[in-house]
Amino acid sequence: MKNFVIGTSGHIDHGKTTLIRALTGIDTDTTREEKQRGLSINLGFAYLDLPSGERVGIVDVPGHEKFIKNMLAGVAGIDLVLMVIDVNEGIMPQTREHAAILELLGVKDYIIVLTKVGQADPDLISIVEEDIKEQFKGTALEGADIVRTDAVEGIGLDELLDLIDQARSDSVYSQKELPGRLNIDRAFSVKGVGTVVTGTLLDGPLEVGEDITIYPAGIKSKIRNIQIHEADQVKAHAGNRTAINLTKVRLEDVKRGDVLTAGHLDLSYMLDVRLTCLKSQTQAIELWDRLHVHIGTREVLARVVPIGVDRIRPGQSELAQLRLEEVVAVKKDDRFIVRAYSPVITIGGGVVLDPKPKKHKRYNEEVIESLELKETGETSDILLDFLSRRTHGLTSTKDMADYLNLPLKDVKKMVSEMVDKGELVAVGALYLSEETLDKMTRSMTETLANFHQTHPLQPGMPLGEFRSQFKKIDPRDVDAILKILQDREQVVISAELIRLSSFNVDYSPEQKAVHEAMSKEMQKAGMTPPSIEELIQDDPIRKAVYDRMLGKELIQVDRRIVLDHRVYEEALNKVKAYINQNGAITLGEFRDMMGTSRKYGIAFLEHLDRLGVTKRIEDKRVLR
Repeated sequence: MKNFVIGTSGHIDHGKTTLIRALTGIDTDTTREEKQRGLSINLGFAYLDLPSGERVGIVDVPGHEKFIKNMLAGVAGIDLVLMVIDVNEGIMPQTREHAAILELLGVKDYIIVLTKVGQADPDLISIVEEDIKEQFKGTALEGADIVRTDAVEGIGLDELLDLIDQARSDSVYSQKELPGRLNIDRAFSVKGVGTVVTGTLLDGPLEVGEDITIYPAGIKSKIRNIQIHEADQVKAHAGNRTAINLTKVRLEDVKRGDVLTAGHLDLSYMLDVRLTCLKSQTQAIELWDRLHVHIGTREVLARVVPIGVDRIRPGQSELAQLRLEEVVAVKKDDRFIVRAYSPVITIGGGVVLDPKPKKHKRYNEEVIESLELKETGETSDILLDFLSRRTHGLTSTKDMADYLNLPLKDVKKMVSEMVDKGELVAVGALYLSEETLDKMTRSMTETLANFHQTHPLQPGMPLGEFRSQFKKIDPRDVDAILKILQDREQVVISAELIRLSSFNVDYSPEQKAVHEAMSKEMQKAGMTPPSIEELIQDDPIRKAVYDRMLGKELIQVDRRIVLDHRVYEEALNKVKAYINQNGAITLGEFRDMMGTSRKYGIAFLEHLDRLGVTKRIEDKRVLR
């Protein structure tokens, strides 16, 4: 089961840290400055043993407005929030801001903790409770349990623990065995141990000895040790508040905001998102507004580009693209908060739909449909959309799993089913959609059709020239697609030429007569043929017929020599048979066997060497 993590939230000096100390005996105000000023600046961490015997983690996030970004860093991975409200002050500005942030980040479970009730007037307590219920109507906190507490006098703590225990037992998790991923919220050095990073494990697991990468720098390291609640562990799971000791990483090379993962993350300067503007705002989010984006434990500046609308008005949720000023490493479905550039206040937030998009036109219907599909569509449809929009068609299941943020085993099963349905085509260990294959097939066959129309007497298009028409596609992918087209008998590839299977040349009567004459001439010449220039005779008709015959009826063995295909096949078969019987063949033996000259013998045997049929060892040839 996923580890349960509790977060505290609320206005400055409403008693969050005191409450945690009363529940756990742990003081989460750890720095001298925090103790002197009487407020939390950095994230505080503790753990709590519940009446059921379960141990849960606690994140104490700072409530002061100046330290709101530290609060944002602590929210990721929290399952239950204790919204702490001082009964003497009630709901304050930071209370509302924290509540808005938590809702935007997808937190659904809350307990409202009224603090300092020991000396408060009972009527005041009732009034504050009614005000809380009224102000939180229509929010995720509506209907949350309210517990009256006083940490100093020990009031309500047992009731609070029972409610936490019940919330933990009611939680249902759909655990995904994804590569471990942790947003780093602290990094420090321990003498004799080395660099240690902490955070809540978003995806898991992570194990001691496992290789990891720290993004965005791409630093490679290995996990030396794992601690959870101050105890050494061999393995950490999603949801664990985790401290990780890393090998060969300097403290100055890692910082809060970095991402540690056992898998792969793409780096991007853009994110496609669903962006919500808070209802409480007085102004819309406009095109090119500069915003502070808080995602994971990272804060970056960005410009916003609404998609499909002119602006995002208060209370609205729209598609948008964030153009970031620094690179980030995030995944689909990660949540984020945006704050205005100045004054720095929370104005909205949302969820990542595509962590590595291209730039979009704002009102492109295809783009809008694609983003809406990524948000609400079936996983198989999202995958087909992803494959159809790649610049090349062939993709591994690992790349698909990384994009979908799903376990590899689940993606492999889904891909196998999609192949059976004819939605995907397998090419070895890679895949492409049938739709993409259709597009590429149309493009390739159109290229060949245009070549045949322009060169009606040539037997095919040179493969090198054909491949050069598809420079945006990996050459290995081009060859893989061609193999599919060959298997489907749509194209024919021979002697470095490619043609459509349906392509045929109809000679004119004059061309037909020339073709018959040249064919007889070349067959009669055998292994002592005329040169290409002598064969063509600078005659346009003979040149056109020669182009048609080349690669099919005439086989080129070097720059100036071609052989009739029947002569060529006879010579090739005789060479193989001779070597199989005698172990090797010399130039002289080949020349005598074929009744040819040294010039043609050398040309033919060197041609076989280039093809990989034979290999020269001193003055002999053997089969490879």
